[in-house]
Amino acid sequence: MDQNEYLNEVSMYPDIIDSIKKYMNFYGYDYEIFETWHEFVGKIKSKYSTEFDILGDLGKPDIMVIYKKPNSDIEKLLIIEVKIGIPVLKDFAQAKMYGDIFHADKVFLVAPYQLRRQIVHFYEFNNDLLNYSTGTVRYVRYTNKNLQIQSSIPVSGEVF
Repeated sequence: MDQNEYLNEVSMYPDIIDSIKKYMNFYGYDYEIFETWHEFVGKIKSKYSTEFDILGDLGKPDIMVIYKKPNSDIEKLLIIEVKIGIPVLKDFAQAKMYGDIFHADKVFLVAPYQLRRQIVHFYEFNNDLLNYSTGTVRYVRYTNKNLQIQSSIPVSGEVF
């Protein structure tokens, strides 16, 4: 993917949503995708009104996905935070904050660039770098209009 293809983060969202739909359909999950960068409406607003109030002016997640595994009634929450540039530690801190506030099952930090070697190296020595209260932020590279989930960082653990 040409990193200059997108003018800003918002222009990336429709393609990222299409990519996440492919994965959800592949795994046979029931899901709803919410464009929370735009507005909090319907089910997402009623289910997470307290969390949205806590955020106040701190920003809001870019995309949220409520999903259920096949033959399960347990709803899970995936938060996707998108960055158009090369991710820095502050971006991981933001993603971790969303994971903590929403008690998300999964949090993806998505960008079209390879993760800086220094961050990967530091994570090898301090696993808490990506951890939030209920999980681990997963860095997912976005190339050729697809989420590269199979090569996300960290490589261990369940992706969905």
